[in-house]
Amino acid sequence: MKDFYDFTPLQEALVSAQNMAIVLPKRLNKDKVAAALSLFLSLQNSGKKVSIVCSLPMIVDFSSLVGVNKVKQKLVGKDLVVSLKLDDSIERVRSNIDESNKENRILNLVVQIKEGYPPFPKEKIVYSYAGSNIDTFLVLGAESKEDLGKVYFDNKDFFDKANVINIDINSQNKQFGKLNLVNPQMSCYSEFVALLLDSLKLPLDEDIASNLLSGIKQGTNDFSLDRSTPTTFEAIAFCLRAGGRKPKEREISFDRVKKEKKLKEERSGFSKKPSPDWFKPKIYKGNTRI
Repeated sequence: MKDFYDFTPLQEALVSAQNMAIVLPKRLNKDKVAAALSLFLSLQNSGKKVSIVCSLPMIVDFSSLVGVNKVKQKLVGKDLVVSLKLDDSIERVRSNIDESNKENRILNLVVQIKEGYPPFPKEKIVYSYAGSNIDTFLVLGAESKEDLGKVYFDNKDFFDKANVINIDINSQNKQFGKLNLVNPQMSCYSEFVALLLDSLKLPLDEDIASNLLSGIKQGTNDFSLDRSTPTTFEAIAFCLRAGGRKPKEREISFDRVKKEKKLKEERSGFSKKPSPDWFKPKIYKGNTRI
């Protein structure tokens, strides 16, 4: 494809990155998810340690994309946190390490309860994980960090410390990354990622190419000339040469099926449920003569 965008800063950032996370915003469409999954699979195939997260769960419309089951809803940290739900019954909490068995040392948390209160219930002890060794966040399709939802708000400290790479095609982007790759000339996100993979010579296989083709199809409204550019068709050819599977003429959408079924019922004059007397025996009343 025509190389009119300089990805050198991104290439340098990827070389130094040890542990990456691709983050999607709350406002999703198939194009964004396809582009993010393609980048995730390509980096993974290149030997990079990378994960992909989104505050919202994936919906049925995205089920045809390869790797969609890899999208998590939260960053998984490595530090175990033991939390106690405090109330007025607790006098104080102290800890000690039992070293009676050097091969099996035990950390004890001692919850001292005030006089007149029942023992501290086990149900008020919560286990979770925190902390993150992610050094690079690749944010795709978000206008700002706040667009990432809980993934950002629950991990603000990690975002502040890490290298944030902002990838977007929206001219209203807030330029919130340490590295901002914002190109409003792109017709869709999947086209931008296809150009990125081509420019950096990152792995491209049939699954990645198929994801990109599905994303371009959705992002350009079925490859319409109004939404497409010469670069769009170069990206399509790039994916087809890699063995990408052509998107189906009409991909199934659960919501669309329900709407079409309802519309057919309304047009035909039938309701979803028959009237209560539908199955009752009917008595013919007429004036037919034998």
